[in-house]
Amino acid sequence: MSSKQGKISGVPKFSSFKPKLETTQAQGESKSEETKQPVEHSVSEKRERHRSARDTSHHADSTRHLKLSERPSPRESDKNDLFVYDTRGDPLVWRYGGINRRDVPNYRRYGSGRILGVDGYMRIDQTGSREEFFMVGPRESRSLFSSDRKTLLAKGGHYKSQPIRIRREKSQVVTESEDFVPLKPSRKRKRDNDESGDSLSGDEPSYRSIHGKSKKHEHSDSDIDYASDASAGQGDWEVDDPVRLKSVELSRRVRDHAEDIGAWLELVDLQDTLLQVNVQDGRRPTAAEVKSFADIKLSMLQQAYSHSAIDLQQEKLQLRIMQEGSKIWDLKTLSKRWDEALEKHGASFELWRAYASFRQTRLSAFQYEEIRELYVKRLRQLETIVSAKESQLDRLRIYDEMIYVFLRATRFISDAGYRERATAAWQATLEMTFARPEALENTEMKVPSSFQDFWESEVPRMGEESAQGWAAFERNNGVQEPPEPRPSEATRFPSTRDGYRAWEIIERQRAQAAINPARTLDDGIEDDPFRVVMFADIHDMLLYLTTEAIPGVQRQLLDAFLIFCQLPPTLCPTGIPQDMLRDDFLICSPAKLLNTEISPDPGSEEQTKKPPELSHDYQQMNITTEVLFSLPHWFKILKNIRDDIPKCQYQWISTTLKQLVRVFGVRELGPYYLAFESVNQPGNEKKTAKALLKQDSTNVSLYVGYSMLEWARGNKDVARNTLAAATGLTAILTHEKASLGIVAAWMELEDCNLPRSILQLCALSDETSSATPILEISAASTTQILRARQFLSSNRDYLLSSGDAANAVIYAEGLALLEYLTRQSNKEPSSGSQGDIWSAISSISTCSDELVFRGLADSPPHERLLQSAARLLYYHARQGPFRPGFLREQLTKYINLFPRNTIFLDLFAWREARLSIDDRVRSILDKVVLTKSNDCVSSRVFAIRYEARAGNVHSTQAAFEHALESEACKNHPGLWMAYIRFCHERKELRSKAKSVFYRALQCCPWSKEVFMEAFATLVRDMDSSELKSVYNTLSEKGLRVHVEMEEFVEKWRREQKERDKARR
Repeated sequence: MSSKQGKISGVPKFSSFKPKLETTQAQGESKSEETKQPVEHSVSEKRERHRSARDTSHHADSTRHLKLSERPSPRESDKNDLFVYDTRGDPLVWRYGGINRRDVPNYRRYGSGRILGVDGYMRIDQTGSREEFFMVGPRESRSLFSSDRKTLLAKGGHYKSQPIRIRREKSQVVTESEDFVPLKPSRKRKRDNDESGDSLSGDEPSYRSIHGKSKKHEHSDSDIDYASDASAGQGDWEVDDPVRLKSVELSRRVRDHAEDIGAWLELVDLQDTLLQVNVQDGRRPTAAEVKSFADIKLSMLQQAYSHSAIDLQQEKLQLRIMQEGSKIWDLKTLSKRWDEALEKHGASFELWRAYASFRQTRLSAFQYEEIRELYVKRLRQLETIVSAKESQLDRLRIYDEMIYVFLRATRFISDAGYRERATAAWQATLEMTFARPEALENTEMKVPSSFQDFWESEVPRMGEESAQGWAAFERNNGVQEPPEPRPSEATRFPSTRDGYRAWEIIERQRAQAAINPARTLDDGIEDDPFRVVMFADIHDMLLYLTTEAIPGVQRQLLDAFLIFCQLPPTLCPTGIPQDMLRDDFLICSPAKLLNTEISPDPGSEEQTKKPPELSHDYQQMNITTEVLFSLPHWFKILKNIRDDIPKCQYQWISTTLKQLVRVFGVRELGPYYLAFESVNQPGNEKKTAKALLKQDSTNVSLYVGYSMLEWARGNKDVARNTLAAATGLTAILTHEKASLGIVAAWMELEDCNLPRSILQLCALSDETSSATPILEISAASTTQILRARQFLSSNRDYLLSSGDAANAVIYAEGLALLEYLTRQSNKEPSSGSQGDIWSAISSISTCSDELVFRGLADSPPHERLLQSAARLLYYHARQGPFRPGFLREQLTKYINLFPRNTIFLDLFAWREARLSIDDRVRSILDKVVLTKSNDCVSSRVFAIRYEARAGNVHSTQAAFEHALESEACKNHPGLWMAYIRFCHERKELRSKAKSVFYRALQCCPWSKEVFMEAFATLVRDMDSSELKSVYNTLSEKGLRVHVEMEEFVEKWRREQKERDKARR
C-alpha cells in the first residue's frame, strides 16, 4: 500500500460521511502492525463502498464501532510519558489559586507584551506570578454601554474554545396555522435518509472543516494547560441556565420599570455571580476580570441613580458607585468624585465612613493632622444634626453614629502613636457620662467650663487610683489633692550592636511608658511635650452627651470602650457595636500576633484526637454566661491579657472597670468585671464576687458566674449552695429561676451525674421544691418528668407566641436538655454517660424553625439557642460513641444561619480534621462563610488558622493573600504584621517578606506598628538607605516618634566603637 493510501483524507466527499474519533499521535505510534492493518482495511473498504448509496448508513455505523474498539484504554496510554489522562484535575490549583509555575517552561514574550495586529490598547502584562490580559489607553474607564465599542471584557484566563458550525434545522418549520414561534428546535426524528446523512448529532463533536482535522489545542492559549476535554464547556451557558435567565429577567424589569431601584441593585449584585461563573476550575478572578465587571456594574449604577428620586436610595447608590469606581478610577479622579458625592449627600453616615476609610488608607496623600481634623469635623457636624432632630428615635441613631466616630478617632490616634491622648479622651468622656454632677444644667451639647477646671487640676481621673470623679470634685468645691508624682521608668538598653535594632527597642520602651497621660510634676517629661495632655489638646474631639440621652446610649458607649481596650463587647448584641466588630479599622487583639505554626502532621491520629481550640483571638459569638464564665470543656470569650500588654495599660483597664462598677454604679458591667478579674487575677474570685453581690444582691448573672468559677476550681458544694441561695430569692423573676435550674442541671451533667441533672430540671415545675431535697432523692419519677416536660414546652410556646423570644429560648434549652436525659429513641449511638442526642436536637430544631418562621432567623436569641445545641453536641461527642455525619449535618445548618459564629466553625473543623481530603471545611468557607455579605475579620483569621493546622506553608500563604485582598481585612494592621512575620519565618517565603511590608504600608499608612516592622522583623533584610527611607516616611506623615533615629544610631555606633577600643 502506498504512503498516500495510508493517509486518511480530511475532506469529506459525501454528505453521509460521519466524523471519526481522533487518535493521538502517541497512540498511533504505540500500536502494533496487526492493529494497523484492520484500520487500513476498513478505510479502503469504506472507500469502495462509498459508491453504493444503499449501504452508506449501515457502513458508517460499523466503521464508528470498529474505531471505538481500537481506541486504547487510558490504562494503556499511561505507559507513554508524553500523555497523561487526568479526569479529576488538580485540587491544588483551586487551593492555591493557580498552577505551579515551576511546571511551566521558561519563556519570554517578544514585544513587551504587545499583541500582534492590534493598535496598542491591548497587551499582556505580568501581575505577580500571573500573566494577565489588560486594556490600556485613554478610554480605559469608559463603560461597556457607551458608544466606545473598543472597550472589551478583559479576561486573564481563557476558556478552551472549539469551532462550531451553525446548522439550519429544516424540521423547524412554522406554518401559518400555528399561533406561536418555537424558541427551541424540534426534537422530531428526521426520516429522510439524505437529511439524516447530512445532519450531525448535537451530542457528538465535529472535527471536520476545510482546514482538516482540528487539533486538540488549536484554539487555546499556549500558556494554559487543560486537564481534559470534559471540562471544555464548563463556562458555556445553556439556554435554561438559571443565572442567565435571572439576568435576562432583571434586564427586562429595569428596562420596563427604570424606577425599580431594587431590581437595579439585584442586577448589579448578579454580576458578581456572573463573574464567578465566568471563571473556571475554582480559580479566583484576575484583576482584569474584576476591573471589567466593575465597569459594567458602574454603568448600571449610574443609570439607576439617574432614575432614583428618594434620598436614601440615592445615598445607597452613590456609595455603590464609589465602591465600584475605586476599582477603575485613578486617585485624582476618585478624589474629585468623592468631593462631589459628599457635596450632594454630606449627611449620609455610610458615605462618610467610606470616605474616611479612603482618606486614611492612601499613603501618598495621608497626613495625620488632616485625618484627625476629618474626624473632629464629623463629630461637630453630628452635634448640629442631632440638635435639629425632634424624634427621639432619630436622635438615638445620631448618638450611635457619634459613638462610632469617637471610637474610630481614638483608635486612629492610638495607632498613630499618640496613645496618651487617646486614653485621655476616653477618660474625659467617661467622666462626663458616668460621673456627671446631678445639678449640672444641660441645655446644649457643649462641654461645661467646670469640667475644664476639673481636668486642669490634675486630680485622679477615671482609671487612676483614688479617683472619685467629676461629681465629687464639684461637691468638694475643687478641694482634692492631686496624686503623687510618678517616677520615670529606667531605660533598659539592649545588647545588640545594630543601631537600628537598638533604636527600635528603645522606641518601643518609650511608647509603652507613654500609654497613660502624665502630670506636670512627673519625672522624665521634659524631653517629651506630648506626655502631658492639657484640656486644649483634646477639647475639640470629646464626646459630650445630653443627660436625657445617656440612659439610651450608655450600653453602646461601654461596648465601644471595651472595643477600644481590645476586649470583646458584651452589652449590646445588636446595633452599632456589632457593626464595629466587622470594622477592620477597629478590631484588634491585645495578645501577640496570630499563631501560624504549621502542624507537622495534620492527618495523624494524634492531631485528630485533639480537642478544638476553645480560646483564641478574634472570636465572635453570642456572649452568654456559659462563654463568659466557662467550664473547662467549653469555649471562652475572655483571655488573659495581663502578660500581653504593658503593665500600665492593664492597670488602667482593670481600674476603670472596677470604678465603673463599684464607684459609679454601672450594674451592667458587674458580671463582665468578675469574669475579667477571674481570668487575669485568678484566686480573688471569692472576694470580688462578695463585694459585687453585696452591692447588687439580685443580679442573677453574678450568682451564675460565681457558681461556675467555683465549680471549675473543684468547689462543687460551694457552687451548689450559691445556686440554691439564688433560687430562694423572692425578688428574681420566674425566667431567671429557670435559667438557674438549667445551669445546675448542666453542672451535674458535666459531672456525669445524669439522675441528679434530671432532678434539677424536674424541680423547675415544682415551685415549693428547693435544692436541699434534691440531694436526698435518688431518681425522678415518671410523673415528675412528664410535669417538667409540660412546664417547659408550654412556657416555651406561650412566650414564642407572645413575641418574647429571649425568655422563650431559656425554656427551649431546658426542654432540649430534659429530652436528652430522658428519651430513648435509639436513632443515634450512645453509652451509659450519654443521652438521646437525636431527641434533644429535634426539640432544638422545632424551636429554631419557629423562630425562622417568625422572622427571627438572625436574632441573638436564635444564636443563643443554637450555641446551647452545639454545646450539647460537643458534650455528646466527647463522652462516647457518636455518628460524625449527624454532628456535621447540624453544624452545617448552624453555620448557614450564623456564618460568623466561631463556635460553630471550630466544632465543624474539629470533626473534619481527619477527613480533610474531602475539603468540607474549605468548601463551606468559600460558599457560605467568606462570601461578600458574611465576610469579617474573625472568619478570615479562622481560615488562616485552619490552613496552618490542616494545610501547609503555601496554603496558609494563600489564605493570608485572600484575606488581605478582601474588603473586610485589607486594612487590618494586625493581619499585615502577622503576614510579614509569617513570610520572614519561613525559608521558602523569606524573600517575599519585604514586598509584603511595602504592601502593608500602602494599606495601613496610619499604623506606627506596621512601620516598626522594618526595624524589628526586617532589620537584617533591609539596608541603611531603606531603613532611613521608612523612618523619613514615618516622620513626614506625622506619626509619633519618641526618639530621633539618626542621632540615636550615630551615637550608638560611636559608643560601640569606644567599647571595642576599651576592650582591646
